[in-house]
Amino acid sequence: MREKVRKTIAKFHMFPRGTKLVVGLSGGADSVALLHLLHGWQEGEDWHITAVHIHHGLRGREADEDARFAEDFCASLGIPCVVKEYDVAKEAKSRGLGEEETGRILRYAAFREAVGGEGCIAVAHHRKDQAETVLMRLCRGTGLTGLVGMSPVRGDICRPLLFCDREEIEQYCRENHLPWREDATNQQEKYTRNKLRLRVLPLLEEINPKAVEHISETAALLAGEEDFLEQQAEAFFAQVKLPSGVEEVCLSREKLKALHPAMQRRVLRKAMGTFLQADISQAQIAAMEELLEKETGKSRNFPEGIRAENRYEALILSRKRERQTAGFCYALPMDREILIPEAGIAVSLSFHEKKVEISGETCTNVFDYDKIKYTLFCRSRRAGDWIPLAQGRKKIKDLFIDEKIPRDWRAAYPLITMGEEVLWVPGLRASAAAGVDEQTVRRIWIRIRRVQE
Repeated sequence: MREKVRKTIAKFHMFPRGTKLVVGLSGGADSVALLHLLHGWQEGEDWHITAVHIHHGLRGREADEDARFAEDFCASLGIPCVVKEYDVAKEAKSRGLGEEETGRILRYAAFREAVGGEGCIAVAHHRKDQAETVLMRLCRGTGLTGLVGMSPVRGDICRPLLFCDREEIEQYCRENHLPWREDATNQQEKYTRNKLRLRVLPLLEEINPKAVEHISETAALLAGEEDFLEQQAEAFFAQVKLPSGVEEVCLSREKLKALHPAMQRRVLRKAMGTFLQADISQAQIAAMEELLEKETGKSRNFPEGIRAENRYEALILSRKRERQTAGFCYALPMDREILIPEAGIAVSLSFHEKKVEISGETCTNVFDYDKIKYTLFCRSRRAGDWIPLAQGRKKIKDLFIDEKIPRDWRAAYPLITMGEEVLWVPGLRASAAAGVDEQTVRRIWIRIRRVQE
């Protein structure tokens, strides 16, 4: 087993040399074996190990004895031990969650507090835990992502024992004369995971003695499929994404609808994940798919203040915030980039030639400098604004209507102006009065770059 764990750590690049490790130590055979293994490699890898034991406040004296066991075991290895005590039953009631889920939330919160944002968290999930997780998610309803089960590495959480059997873990403990504690609640069927462990898995192993191994292998196989599909989703997300404002993600409705439904769901999930911290449910994705088919102006609200809205040819996801209604006006000096926070852009002027481009992040245009008689400004729209055309002029208000610019975008839409005249409406129209021609001697390039808040 030692070599199997060593290879798992190396294969998934779990713990860099010199890293800080927080190891979850329940006192059971699996966490005892994990801590003992990592301790054995600690000096050679220059790891800095701390164990964290969680007292859930559920089992009275037995839980107190578990905490003392954890402290004593760590002392025998010369490893610091942190014991965190919670009233999980009380917390579960206040949060409106089950004790099992609340305990998990509190455990990982304690682990992350101990690691302090620098280092890795090692937990002792093994192959049977993986099988239980897959079955539990399958019973609750899940997609391919859920059937992958637990990943060997997810963020700062690492699972070095994920490909080990419970039997070989216990054998390792016996061979190395390691004591461990048995949690009596593991035999109580009031918890979902325990029901699967005590009832369902034994029945499946009657059908096939290698059922747990095969479920774990299937999860690993699906993990590879999932990784490939996520790479594809990333590429399609880039293709359907449109130029977006600050705190917004704009997607082409036409391109989204052209995607296979499975990939469309993945792209929508990725777009929502830009804002949402919580897990995104299938019901939320279904609501997004339904909205995609509705007419312009329709919208849906989601958790964490996220709003999705159809705006003509785009599906817009945004975080709810107060709209910017105050006007803005910034002078544009030469060869200096000016930040326009109200519009989420930066503007620069230059006499040096630049590629004329329009993309999701930048927009550049060139004008005849000798036709510009006034200082250039970047400002918001004012009543009566107009732009010269080849024949006549057009009001900016009418231009916005013709181009279907949403009403709530117009107050913060940046205009490049000279005097009372609009020189350029980025992305829409440039003034015919200052365009370059055969007589142009000096050119000026105006570049607009989108920035984050």
